[in-house]
Amino acid sequence: MKLQCLLEAADIIVSDEMRELEVSSIEEDSREVSRGSLFVAVTGFDTDGHQYVGQALERGAVAVVTEHDVSEDFKDSRILVNPAGDNRKLLADISAKFFDYPWDRLISIGITGTNGKTSTSRMLTWILEKHGFQTGLMGTVGHLIGGRDITASMTTPGSLDTSKMMNQMVTAGDRCCVMEVSSHALALARVDSVRFDVGLFTNISQDHLDFHESMDEYLRCKMHLFDLLKPNGSAIIGTYTPGFPLLEGAETFGINENDTFRISDISVELGQVFFKLSMDGIQVPVRINVPGRFNIFNAAGALAVAVTLGLDPYSAAESMRDFSGVPGRFESVELGQDFLVAVDYAHTPDALKRILQQASELTENRVIVVFGAGGDRDVSKRPLMGQIADSLADIIVITSDNPRTEDPDLIIQDILGGISPRDGLIVEPDRRTAIGIALQTAVAGDVVIIAGKGHEDYQILGKTKIHFNDREEASAALKKVLK
Repeated sequence: MKLQCLLEAADIIVSDEMRELEVSSIEEDSREVSRGSLFVAVTGFDTDGHQYVGQALERGAVAVVTEHDVSEDFKDSRILVNPAGDNRKLLADISAKFFDYPWDRLISIGITGTNGKTSTSRMLTWILEKHGFQTGLMGTVGHLIGGRDITASMTTPGSLDTSKMMNQMVTAGDRCCVMEVSSHALALARVDSVRFDVGLFTNISQDHLDFHESMDEYLRCKMHLFDLLKPNGSAIIGTYTPGFPLLEGAETFGINENDTFRISDISVELGQVFFKLSMDGIQVPVRINVPGRFNIFNAAGALAVAVTLGLDPYSAAESMRDFSGVPGRFESVELGQDFLVAVDYAHTPDALKRILQQASELTENRVIVVFGAGGDRDVSKRPLMGQIADSLADIIVITSDNPRTEDPDLIIQDILGGISPRDGLIVEPDRRTAIGIALQTAVAGDVVIIAGKGHEDYQILGKTKIHFNDREEASAALKKVLK
């Protein structure tokens, strides 16, 4: 694509001799620049792309777009200044144009909310695939393009990668794209140029207040998803938890009489859940062979989207019967022990509350929980998580999550601020040892929840990422217990 064509809507002055230059790729990482690339320098939180302008020029960039004048450091006619000063927005716009707006050739579904995005998106992808719609996926656990699994480094990729991956989906024959859309992505313009056929809001509870100024601002970011709907796009909002937003014209799902998709007749068993979903005068029975009351609401959201897209509700519900679950979401670790062990990603107060309430319903004896809190993240949720564990668990093992650059002992002290003096409280900063203690403590009929990391296979200590997998650790600890 010609440089002038790519930048024409941005009011960036391009000299006559550069207008017809061909752009072979767009890059925001100078290490990826090659001859013919357009490098866009973005001011980040940890790294400033302007520090790498020289490297991009040396590697043969056809042009470099900066957010401010850098002529004091570089005298090169290839440097162009964005007068708007916002290269995040520019990157979203030109990436969309470069890859020819791939969402227009896909049925695109965006799913946002504090909890449930991953399970809902995986369930919806399952339903669509079962009905013959090859589906691409972007999410926390991993991405899927043309049936190929791709490791995910973040829930929602940057705007450049989002456009590129959705274009790859089109090329690979995908007909649909299901995308988890994080509040960070919405706040940082990663999806500002994407347009969705359906936007789904699962729920909202406290999280990411290290990034967002307040819960109100957090909710406003989430609601931005509905600004990105296609002209005939549909909005669907979950009403089953407090704090859900009101949006004129939106469909809803929950347990209220006036919900568009109403959940009723809930039944929970150890390995499966049942409910009925009512809509347009019909009542559809649903069974999922995956444990967890919260999965009822995830399934209802997925079915609401499927029906909104035109699938038969009975057929969509039937296809859920053999859904196999989501890695790290109430994922059981089973080696023949006489107590339940489950790994879950719950790392917010609301998610921890839900998983422990579910454990309370399932246990024949005690609830044991192992959890910590992430470092360099929202401090205020730590005592809240301690308080929730105090009220719902019989035995609490406080440990490290991803401490990052914080002192693990200080994070633990923050959590302990929400726990009253009590029996059954164990503090062990080493997560491997903590998991071992919990499983050595468990007896017949107990439910042990190892919360916080779920599908993650790493732990971040300082700025170093080491291999650590709760499922592997639980399995190794169980082998010792069962000897």
